[in-house]
Amino acid sequence: MNYLDIREDQFDENFPDYGFTLRHNLARLPAFELPHLLELSRQLPADCVEYNTGTLEPGQDPTRTPRNGLSVDETIQQIEHCRSWLVLKHVERDPVYKALLDACLDEVYPYASRKLGGFHHRSAFIFVTSPGMVTPFHFDPEHNFLLQIRGEKTMHQFDRNNRIILPEPAIEDKYVDTNSHRNQLFRDEFQPWADTFVLKVGDGLFVPVNSPHWVQNGKEVSVSFSITFHSEESDRIARLYKLNGMLRRRFGFDPAPVGSKPHLDALKTGGIKAARQVKRLLVSGT
Repeated sequence: MNYLDIREDQFDENFPDYGFTLRHNLARLPAFELPHLLELSRQLPADCVEYNTGTLEPGQDPTRTPRNGLSVDETIQQIEHCRSWLVLKHVERDPVYKALLDACLDEVYPYASRKLGGFHHRSAFIFVTSPGMVTPFHFDPEHNFLLQIRGEKTMHQFDRNNRIILPEPAIEDKYVDTNSHRNQLFRDEFQPWADTFVLKVGDGLFVPVNSPHWVQNGKEVSVSFSITFHSEESDRIARLYKLNGMLRRRFGFDPAPVGSKPHLDALKTGGIKAARQVKRLLVSGT
């Protein structure tokens, strides 16, 4: 049995640049029930469990994000009423979730390989959210399929090429400083540009690399399974944004936006590869 129900024409039309929906068959698996997620949270390293109150705004200042005053155990056990948001990161450390991640992406790759290559760094995340809570506006550097397991949530997803919503320096900063907080500036006037997807149990959504989004949870507890991967293309994008960010920070340049001048992007990419090759030769002493 396949875990994903992928429409070939929809995938080919939209991947990897635009969001699109699909269906999945993961919702009834015991692995996503709260007792199993509680046990999983106890097995993961502390830095793979993040949680806070979920009474936030789309443009939440990360320095003013309050804790919920509970332990991880208490947050999961009381998730229906504690008004919180929690993510379990890199759950592929556990063999059960790694098997699910691999099975799902093995179904995705034959379609994805028509457009991209060099797939690597498979990762999985589980989001557990109280009713009515908000995940603030942010973007992610991976190809991402978000699979709704329990409850309902509304994803407000924006064009990653709209520089009014997401300025070039904001993207650069995240690639230069990978430890910086994911939250981005959001204004109410951005909202009309959103593509809005209501995800119910069994629904899935593809989220393109660097596509900014914010999430409004529904009236029930939500559990979502996020399966992500990188590719040669996402790596290329990462290298270009990191280089542009360094040019802006260190030398005060205003580099051409990634994608605006393909020939210049190609020269930059070639230069980065050459520099890395020289560095390897120097390190090896040959």
